[in-house]
Amino acid sequence: MSNHDFDKTPAEDDIVGRLTSMVEYGADVAKMAVMPNSVQDVITLLEATHRASLSLSKPIITMSMGDLGKVSRIAGEVFGSSLSFGTVGAASAPGQVALDHLKV
Repeated sequence: MSNHDFDKTPAEDDIVGRLTSMVEYGADVAKMAVMPNSVQDVITLLEATHRASLSLSKPIITMSMGDLGKVSRIAGEVFGSSLSFGTVGAASAPGQVALDHLKV
């Protein structure tokens, strides 16, 4: 199950609540993407990711979009996000990293 906020980053409790609701509704994986308007927004998303990953029984995927949020796509696993998305060709969302840049 997936939820996107293309305008802003909700409060930490709201992010955790949305991820929790998805799991309660039966999602095999709960995904949330948000738009950061500041560095603090990216930190909020990562803190919510960490909290949710510790309390939920299903995998979660989270990311902040746009250039500001790219760090959440690259380092999300450290905070409990299960995976990220890379692009092959055109991006389908702001801030997606090209596959060639993700290769180790």
